[in-house]
Amino acid sequence: MPVIQKRHLRASVVAQPLLHRWYAWPYLLAPHTGALNLRERLLPILRNYVMSPALHRNALADPSRYGGPFLNPGGAGTDDVQALLDTTLRDAAARLTLADDIDRLRALLAERATGGPLESLYPEVPESLRGCVELVYDTANHPSFRFFESLLYRSPAFEEHGQTLSLTSVPPRDQPFVYGSPVLPSPERLDIGVPFSAAVWDDVFAARLQPVDTRELAERLGLDAAGAAGFDALFHDETPRAPDPVPDGQVRMRYFGHATVLVETSAGCVLLDPLVGYSDDGHEHFALADLPHHIDAVVISHFHSDHFSLETLLQLRTRIGTIVVPRASGGTLQDPSLKVMLEALGFRRVVELGELDTHRAAEGLDVVGLPFIGEHADLDIRTKMVPLVRALGRSFMFATDITPIEPALYDRVRDIVGEVDALFVGLECVGASLSWLYGPLMEAKLTREQNQSRRLKGSDAAMADRLAQQVGARHVYAYAMGLEPWLKHLTGSEFDAESEPVRQSGLLEELCRRRSVGSELLYRQAERVWPAAEPRS
Repeated sequence: MPVIQKRHLRASVVAQPLLHRWYAWPYLLAPHTGALNLRERLLPILRNYVMSPALHRNALADPSRYGGPFLNPGGAGTDDVQALLDTTLRDAAARLTLADDIDRLRALLAERATGGPLESLYPEVPESLRGCVELVYDTANHPSFRFFESLLYRSPAFEEHGQTLSLTSVPPRDQPFVYGSPVLPSPERLDIGVPFSAAVWDDVFAARLQPVDTRELAERLGLDAAGAAGFDALFHDETPRAPDPVPDGQVRMRYFGHATVLVETSAGCVLLDPLVGYSDDGHEHFALADLPHHIDAVVISHFHSDHFSLETLLQLRTRIGTIVVPRASGGTLQDPSLKVMLEALGFRRVVELGELDTHRAAEGLDVVGLPFIGEHADLDIRTKMVPLVRALGRSFMFATDITPIEPALYDRVRDIVGEVDALFVGLECVGASLSWLYGPLMEAKLTREQNQSRRLKGSDAAMADRLAQQVGARHVYAYAMGLEPWLKHLTGSEFDAESEPVRQSGLLEELCRRRSVGSELLYRQAERVWPAAEPRS
């Protein structure tokens, strides 16, 4: 009988979730928004590359066009891209049908819903949407429809058969921008076509902490001999180091890059917007190996892909007590539910927070959901919140990408929650145009002026300083600008001292200095500690 040797998953192993070979970002994962993004964004990139690979090659020779819709096939060729196009048209047929049926339903309502009863239109709803939508008017008699999202995830358009986890032994160097290029097969990748919700993935990633029998896991994953050998090579015999404890009576903040912040006390911890890098990627920073073995609450501030990372969340699924997400609007196309999506992906403990709702993460550690305005190009999107973390009497406000265009809102917020010890605020003050993220979802074609003027931008220095004064922030941290080099393939940007967001961070430091308030730009890695607050009279 063979001796069973249990081993640990290496800290450097990368696990990228793919859907039809494209990186699984949230608006691609949701069946309805994913259907439109597939038809309007991803298939045109594939077709355009097959027609003119030189156009893409020449565009990507200019570093400033890295984040554009230009395909870098890596070591693959035009025939490989054509093969992916053909496979996608076949395997994603249900999604493409759903996209066409959304158009048909929009046209039906535009023609026939003129203010009278809608009952007669239900039999004419296209087949893929039958039983998955409610037809409605708003109070101005404009017709629309809302999705029963939980049913969509149980429909053929969810397409679990297109889900793949692509494993590499170390972080890939110079990976193409994942929203412009599919992740094509290569000898360096072990691609495993097992749905993301499968419990076997929990056992794979739990092996970062507890050793496992790799042969048994390989069998459960359905790997052949070559795949099993490649899988076994991702493990080693070294025991991972224990996380650094937090002394009693202290609150510790660790910055992991972009918008990822860990707030810890000796009683528990809260992890915000986890998009976490790996060890051995050539950069010095906190990585997955530096996270606690148990995370009481993970908080997602909004639906954008640099704040909701399935790649990170899947690897932490067994460690997370509860995922706290903002409450969605209830089925509109532009505003999918994070809770419904996460539950469909195998996460069992997901809590929605409405505005001013509180979640108790651990003793002396609470999360409050505050209103979030701006950065969503004026669309009616409600799956967003500004998390306020209270820890041992301290308050930390995470304003991520907000644009405080209505100052009265945060006057009211301060009246309710009081002053904060630290404000974390995003200074991506230029932002992408409306169509960059939401173009495939729009019903009517945007004018150039609409597209360019309605932007996905955060605060500038003056806005951030005004917000800091409103909430009485004793310290201000600029963050969430996509500057970390190990995230370039996900954010499309990197640190540039001459860029407007970095320049604004310097202006913010000066504005705060004039008021004797500390301010700094968080970049790569940081750790700060606060003592527990004295009881207030």
